Amino acid sequence: MMKKLLLGSTALVAGGLVAAPAMAADPIKLGVGGYYQFYAQAGSIEGVYAPDGSSIQYKGLNFIQEGEIHFIGQSKLDNGTTVGLTVELEAWNPSSAVANSQIDEAYMFAFGDWGRLEFGSRDQASYRMFYGAPSALIGWGFSQHNTNYNWASAAMLANPAQGAATFYTIGGQFQDVNRVNYFTPRFYGLQVGVGYAPKINLSPNAMLTGNPAAGMGSGPGLGASICGYNNATTSSNCPTNDNAWQDVFDIGANYLNKFGDVTVALSGGFMYASFVPSYNLLAANNLNTITGANLTSWKQWVAGVQFGFAGFTIGASYSYDNNGIGGNYFTGGDSDSRKWAVGAMYETGPWQMSFGWGHVNTDNGNGARTLLTTTQGTTSALTFAAVPGTTAGNFGTNPLAGAAVFGGYVADKFEVGVNYALGPGIKMVGGGIYWNVGGPVNGTSGQSWAAMLGMSLNF
Repeated sequence: MMKKLLLGSTALVAGGLVAAPAMAADPIKLGVGGYYQFYAQAGSIEGVYAPDGSSIQYKGLNFIQEGEIHFIGQSKLDNGTTVGLTVELEAWNPSSAVANSQIDEAYMFAFGDWGRLEFGSRDQASYRMFYGAPSALIGWGFSQHNTNYNWASAAMLANPAQGAATFYTIGGQFQDVNRVNYFTPRFYGLQVGVGYAPKINLSPNAMLTGNPAAGMGSGPGLGASICGYNNATTSSNCPTNDNAWQDVFDIGANYLNKFGDVTVALSGGFMYASFVPSYNLLAANNLNTITGANLTSWKQWVAGVQFGFAGFTIGASYSYDNNGIGGNYFTGGDSDSRKWAVGAMYETGPWQMSFGWGHVNTDNGNGARTLLTTTQGTTSALTFAAVPGTTAGNFGTNPLAGAAVFGGYVADKFEVGVNYALGPGIKMVGGGIYWNVGGPVNGTSGQSWAAMLGMSLNF
């Protein structure tokens, strides 16, 4: 879950980690915290239909859950600096094929009058300083969905805009890589956070289009001993010439204040990662000289605002993401995403209720492939037309033969939420979502809606 970091200090003073001697009065002792959420969903997901007559249909009832157990310990040194450790254990199994539990984040931290420093597997600084459209639908909303929260068909999930619409801040694709973050003290309402990660381990293949066959057949993947995993892990080395994004810098800031009865929150962030290509020979049928696909430096930025008055909170955000993809060599078109979200929430006593709308446009400079067939089963797989062996074929007129189809991707999400506090850390939650997703080919469009009822526990 996204947590906002608020440092109450009003001035930057000397000392902190560099002061000596600094002996802790008590050793670090671990405490236990965390959260658990459960929803029953009932509604409809539009089926997926392929030209060969195959299809995938979806059940209108589903149960979803998400939870983490947090082990947190800290100790205050004699110089006033607090040093500690956080380890977050997933309380759900992210894949039916995985038998063991997973550590989500693991990092050490230190804070004092001089600010806050973090090192390890942790969300980037700018990601956690975000303010935008509020939401009472816990685990959903317009910051970032919980990982497994979705109500969409395989075709909708193949649409890049739908994936982009599950988060409206920046850095959502690679939250938990090993990095270092620093947050300044809050000074007259203003706080700044900066971060750096050596590398992010994402496959460039999957970043180019909804159809992986249209990309470069290379990248770090999930091989052993490669840095930049999107979870708490480590490696013995960090290759550089493997079609990967490296040297990830981000900066964020927010301003919090109150003017009379009106509260104000302003936020902004920027992220940049260099792309380092591989000069190794790629497979002939995946050469980017066939498709024109072009990976480049990754850039993201976001701006958001919230205002509060008499129990009402309204908020909005706008963000840009080039998805690490440059202009296509042949078409000149890009694959940029532009997102905006607006929402309003009302809180009175133990009640919170909200309504929000999010929209994403994603360009399609590399073209999309036509859906050929579906496979009903555990993964509900889609098979798209293969990449043609020549540039002329790639930009031909027969989509069933693999010719690229152009036209942008779009996704709209409407959300209503309400929760009621039954007691400390215990909330009953209900609401509904509606997705409308479209794209240039039959394998990237669909609609869905669901009403849901559940519980949220924090401990």
